Amino acid sequence: MIMRTLLALFFVFQSLSAVAGPISDTFSDSVFGVKWTDDIETVKRKFPGGKLDDEHGFLVYEVRDSREVLKTKRTDKDKIIFTFNAVGKLNGVGVEFPYDGTESFGQLLNTMNTYFGAHTYNENDEITVSVFWPTDDGIKLTLGVIPKLLVGFDLLMSIGRVVPVEVSKEELGF
Repeated sequence: MIMRTLLALFFVFQSLSAVAGPISDTFSDSVFGVKWTDDIETVKRKFPGGKLDDEHGFLVYEVRDSREVLKTKRTDKDKIIFTFNAVGKLNGVGVEFPYDGTESFGQLLNTMNTYFGAHTYNENDEITVSVFWPTDDGIKLTLGVIPKLLVGFDLLMSIGRVVPVEVSKEELGF
């Protein structure tokens, strides 16, 4: 539960936009074949058998998935976690990786730097060890070491879309 809440908070945190680059080239339309405009029912059809929760106002759908991601092995205990914005559209995807000490974090960080460019540390994060990449055309990428509920840690790669939904002020009640 802590991890899902932290994942949701990762997606809320926004940085300054940058020009399109390797992050938006990879994730601007979709992640794992799920489009940013997809709703929960569409995601459930593409990834059946998951668990749907409301985590403090964030709709979260998580499914166990052991596929290799970024040429990094994952286990059958690892999950893909989908989060949805206030209008029910996909706005974040988290990918769990096993944490086997600082070496596994370093290897995954090196891989992500290779494919997506240099990262920055989140110096204000006192709960987790996390790094992030500059927001790339509305796409935010983070990597964090997240405490497990009982004991140990997981690595969590988070991909978030930080593009506001267009709506009139009348529709918002102003």
